[in-house]
Amino acid sequence: MDCLCCADGGKGPPTDSEFLGSLCHLKTADGVDTKFPVQAGRYLLYVVAGCPFAARPWSVLGFYGLLDKIPIIKCFPASYEDGWFLEPRSEGEHELVQAFPEAQVDKSTHEGWHHLRQWYEHANPDFKGAISVPLLWDSKQDTAVSNSSLGLAKMIATQMRSMATCNADIDLFPTTEQEHDKHEDLVKMLHTGVTTAVYKINATKSGKEHDAMVDEYYATLDELEERIDKNGPFLMGKEIRFADFVLFISLVRLDLAYQWRFGLGRKSIRENYPILMDYKRRIMAIPGIAETVLPRDIMALYFMTLKWVKQNGRTLPQVPETWESAFKPGSNHSMDLPN
Repeated sequence: MDCLCCADGGKGPPTDSEFLGSLCHLKTADGVDTKFPVQAGRYLLYVVAGCPFAARPWSVLGFYGLLDKIPIIKCFPASYEDGWFLEPRSEGEHELVQAFPEAQVDKSTHEGWHHLRQWYEHANPDFKGAISVPLLWDSKQDTAVSNSSLGLAKMIATQMRSMATCNADIDLFPTTEQEHDKHEDLVKMLHTGVTTAVYKINATKSGKEHDAMVDEYYATLDELEERIDKNGPFLMGKEIRFADFVLFISLVRLDLAYQWRFGLGRKSIRENYPILMDYKRRIMAIPGIAETVLPRDIMALYFMTLKWVKQNGRTLPQVPETWESAFKPGSNHSMDLPN
């Protein structure tokens, strides 16, 4: 497997597991430094632009203004037979690069390392799981910290927030018992009903089951539209939470890729969900978030990656005009976050 989306025959993971088995803890409960201390410039976050799981910690870094303290290393946004790569080696990978030369890809930080699996093999020679993103790498000890998207997002929002350059006073993960439990349940619902639902829809071989799952998916969006309309501007009211990023990340990919690749073209956020569209604009306008959304690179994952296109070709569509106009700079859809 080369990503979480491949889990369970393409249905996506039932939970956000931590495949490497490493801990998302930079300090022990009593505050004593552990193996991975909080230090600017020490860690690198490996991502693929289109992956909704990698986008979780990436968005949190952007929200807290930490992208210069924990640099992002972007793999090529689509993969071939050997998984995610930074430098093409096979004929198929060279063809991908030739088809999308404008892709935003970073150079390898290790001489002679060109595929993400090499980082995994170095960190754990016996590793047999998915070579997935995100992957947080400790450049000082030259080893992996974790590849849990939820764990990394929470770690950044709590233990690394001391380095934040903006929004340092905002808790993306509620700390009161009541709000904490509500938020945990909300994240689980979004993971199952929105994030991974599209992969289950794509994986089914039954037309009847497909249609029923699509109806259920849109019903979930209908409920979320109503929830934000009544209780907004965010999912839990006035305060933005991590759950908002989980939803935002999937909504972005719905309009750019899922509606075509996964047979979800009956409705779009831009045309059928005005509340969710304003919600998406609102989050996109937060400083540090737009640079985590690379529209055509996101599309490349779904329209160029080998496993998605064996029967459908590899032509990469252009970004829809309605997308570009909806998020044009100065479109007056920004909203100040509460102090």
